[in-house]
Amino acid sequence: MKSLFTLICIILFFNLINAQPLNNGFENWNSLDPVDWSSSDDFGGLDGITESSDAHSGSSSARLEPIDIGGGFIISSWLWSVDDNGNYHSVSEKHGSLKGWYKFSPQGSDWFFVTVGMMTNDSTVIGAGSFGTQSTVSTWTEFTAAITYLPGSPDPTQTFVVVTMYDTTGQAHAGTFILVDDLSFTGPSDVRQISGLPEDYILKQNYPNPFNPSTKIEYSIPEASFVQLRVYNILGNEVAILVNEEQPVGTYRADFTAGDLASGIYIAQLKAGNFSKTIKMSFLK
Repeated sequence: MKSLFTLICIILFFNLINAQPLNNGFENWNSLDPVDWSSSDDFGGLDGITESSDAHSGSSSARLEPIDIGGGFIISSWLWSVDDNGNYHSVSEKHGSLKGWYKFSPQGSDWFFVTVGMMTNDSTVIGAGSFGTQSTVSTWTEFTAAITYLPGSPDPTQTFVVVTMYDTTGQAHAGTFILVDDLSFTGPSDVRQISGLPEDYILKQNYPNPFNPSTKIEYSIPEASFVQLRVYNILGNEVAILVNEEQPVGTYRADFTAGDLASGIYIAQLKAGNFSKTIKMSFLK
C-alpha cells in the first residue's frame, strides 16, 4: 500500500511539472537563450535576450530589449517556446490561462505582449489567448492570458508562447525593456453541466457562503453562448478564470477554490451573450 501511494505521488508530481512551460523560471541558460527556448538572438548573432539577476523567484529572469541593427532601425526582441530539439513545449489538457510575472519599462508607444496558442499534433491551433499593456510596471506584477478554445476541439498536445515588444510600426524604441519570470498554466476549470433547458440567463448565489476553502457557483444559459466566469478580489484584480469557452444551452456548476488567497470579499462575474451579472462571495479562513 505504501509503495502504491508513493507511485501515485510521483505520477502527480510529474504531471504537475509537465503542466508548465519548460524552464518556466528561466533559471537555465546557454550561450544565447534560456534553455528550451528560442529567441531573436538565434538570427545573426543579435543580443536582445539576456539573463537578469532581478528575478521574481529563484536567481534569474529573462530580460528583453530592442536590438539596434543600424541604419536607424531598432527591432523588437522576442522569446518563443521551442525547445533545444526544435519542438514546441508539450501539454495534455485545455489549460484555462497562462500566467506569469513581469516588469515593463516602455519608451515611446511600445507594448509588452504575450501570446499563447494551443495546438494538436499536426500544429492545428485550437485555442489561443494574449495579454498586452503599455503601462510602466516597476514592481513584479502577475499577468493572465486567458485561453479560448474552439467549440468541440480535442485536448491540445503542444503549445507555443511568444513574449515580445513592439509599437504601432512593428519596431521598438531604445531604452524599452521587459523582465519576465515564472510562467505557468492554470488547470482546466471544474465545470459540469447539471441540467437541461433553462428559460433565462441566471447566476445564482454561491454555496456555501461564507466558504473555506471551496464553493460552488451555478449558472444557466438559455442559448449557446460564449461564457466567461471570472473571480475578482475587492480591488478589481482578477484572481481566477473558471470558464472561458463556448457552451451549449444548459445549467452548469463551477467549483472555485480560494487556496492561498486572503480572507475577504470576492466578486464572481458571469458574462454570456449580452448578459452580465456579479455576485459577492465571502471567503473566511
